[in-house]
Amino acid sequence: MRVLLIEDHPADVLLLQASLELIGLEWTLDDAPTFAEAARRWPGGNFGMLVLDLNLPDGHGLELLARALELASGTPVVVLSGLANREVAAQAVGLGARAYVIKGLDAAEELQQIVAQFA
Repeated sequence: MRVLLIEDHPADVLLLQASLELIGLEWTLDDAPTFAEAARRWPGGNFGMLVLDLNLPDGHGLELLARALELASGTPVVVLSGLANREVAAQAVGLGARAYVIKGLDAAEELQQIVAQFA
């Protein structure tokens, strides 16, 4: 599967890439540091999922998620956040995100489980 990760912190990108490799997921993970860059790369990218950090240089919060859902147009969007906030997570899923995953070592396994649900 080809996944677009919108994340502005290189360390978080590397952690997710390493975690995906450790659990044996053979995803092609493309990353973009801004929403604007992701929007340029999305058309024609044949991505199967969009993974979004909610705090970027050019947007934040649920407003950013709304923009991502519009961009993805039916492709699953998953929030990957460092903020463990149940209320924000519930609002994100209510808007249309497939899931709200907390950044860390378990994120890749959670993403794998989420993909298995809609595959």
